Amino acid sequence: MKVLALNGSSHSHGVTYAALKVVADELKEQGIDTEIIHVGSRPIGGCVDCRKCRTDHRCSYNDQVNEIIDRLDEFDGIILGAPAHYMGIPGTFKAFLDRFFYATEHLEGHTHLVCSAITVCRRAGAIDTFHQLNNYFACSNQVVIGSQYWNVVFGWKPDEFLEQDVEGVQTLKVLSGNIAWALKVIDATKDTIPHPVIKEKRTRTNFCR
Repeated sequence: MKVLALNGSSHSHGVTYAALKVVADELKEQGIDTEIIHVGSRPIGGCVDCRKCRTDHRCSYNDQVNEIIDRLDEFDGIILGAPAHYMGIPGTFKAFLDRFFYATEHLEGHTHLVCSAITVCRRAGAIDTFHQLNNYFACSNQVVIGSQYWNVVFGWKPDEFLEQDVEGVQTLKVLSGNIAWALKVIDATKDTIPHPVIKEKRTRTNFCR
């Protein structure tokens, strides 16, 4: 089993990476691999609603979004990690996520993955960012995992988080256990309790006439 962890920070080895690494290390002890991929360092344009993805099933901008889309079959779970920028997801990461989820039609064909979000802040904005990240999962038929508290950690530098935010570290360790349990349950029952089958194409109703 393998989990994809997307680091949406502009810093490849900042607090967001440290938080994802705590989870990755705990999952490793449970026999589950995690690949942390840094998304926040490259310029990424937002979705322009060209809708070419409706026929190509990939984004018309051939960048890191398509690199991840092409590898989705490798993963059994997804973790989104991001710092709070002005009480929300960093712009580059939001552009990535908008295109990633739209181009795949909300991860169609990759439903019921074990998913979770982690947010980091120096002082405030983490809950708003946490809600925004979870919105991507909530409309994509995914299995969203929580912990003993919201998956929020504090720190300006990795050492501050790891050494001072004792509750944050503990929360991520509990989260890791919950993720590992869910992955193992799904794997152990895949032959007896298959994933729900979505038989019909999504119906869209527009309220502006």
